[in-house]
Amino acid sequence: MSVTEDALARMPHKGTMLLIERVERMEAGRISCLARDHCTPDYPLRVGSRLMSVALVELGAQAAAAHASVHGIAGAHTGLLLSLRGVEVLLAEADGIAAPLAIEAGRIETTEAGAHYRFTIEGEGRKMLKGEAMLSMQAVGR
Repeated sequence: MSVTEDALARMPHKGTMLLIERVERMEAGRISCLARDHCTPDYPLRVGSRLMSVALVELGAQAAAAHASVHGIAGAHTGLLLSLRGVEVLLAEADGIAAPLAIEAGRIETTEAGAHYRFTIEGEGRKMLKGEAMLSMQAVGR
């Protein structure tokens, strides 16, 4: 299993709630991911039949958690999204975006107890959402 595959395997999210399909690139301070399932009618972030871009903060948080599991806490983890800062919704609805979503997350700070990341979500070359996420993370088995 590659480091990028291992990052997703370490996530506490399973099944349909693991929203990131693939890690494209991972470096010491940054991760790039792809997500494709947002067009499906049963996508878990939909409210009724609509997918509002603001719900995609979960993609940013999952990308950050995947990165921190490799470059922070170094293992499988449990986690909780503690806070969001500076979130800007640049495209109100995600329903018109058919192409895969590109998720970028850059580490601001990682400690043993958590992680702080800046993230952006893009689709079809258009920025949809950006902001910062603070995660509480604890390695499994501690």
